[in-house]
Amino acid sequence: MRYEALLFDVDDTLLDFAAAEERALSRMLPAFGLDLPGAAACYRACNDACWRALERGEMGQEELRYRRFRDFLRAMDSPLDPVTVGDYYMNALSRESILLPGALETLKILAPRAPVAAVTNGIAFIQHGRIDGSPIAPFLSALVISEELGVAKPDPGIVHEALKQLGGIAPDRALLVGDSLTSDIACARNAGADACWVNPTGLARPQDLPIRYEVRSVRELPIILGIAQTH
Repeated sequence: MRYEALLFDVDDTLLDFAAAEERALSRMLPAFGLDLPGAAACYRACNDACWRALERGEMGQEELRYRRFRDFLRAMDSPLDPVTVGDYYMNALSRESILLPGALETLKILAPRAPVAAVTNGIAFIQHGRIDGSPIAPFLSALVISEELGVAKPDPGIVHEALKQLGGIAPDRALLVGDSLTSDIACARNAGADACWVNPTGLARPQDLPIRYEVRSVRELPIILGIAQTH
């Protein structure tokens, strides 16, 4: 294998964020009397807008933590406290470690051949809760979370920190695997690492980002990297 380090995004690459979010919302919304038509979609729109602002450097992680709930509650014309609602939701989300198909099997194959790090834009206690006790944790040699580091993808600092923790591996000897073009693939480009785009729905491939590999699922990686075939 040509790579000395493998970096993985977490949500929608290894863990099923949509399923985790759905479970957390199914607890939070009725708990506060917010289980109304369109409420879940409204929250997701507010949440996505805040994460996009974080990627563009327009919002910090501390502001994002509760800004999305403030925006959601305003859109729902609710007088509830965003901190109270947000804390309830985030605690629920931190308990959801739902693996995507093939994620565990893929790490079992790859981790003995190159050190693996998870690099995630996320709130630290949520991501630790979801990852530390999950079946994938033993196969990770490093976990770099944007809130703890102080920079978020696509800032190359998150890749540089992961490679430092893996022993000082050069970026051009690393592969970053992720589903987000604006976060993961742009981060690989900015850091000088190769990129593998996880594209489960077959979106059109962009022409302005360097993508060495494209897969529908991480389970294809051992084949692409010439190691083995997963089942």
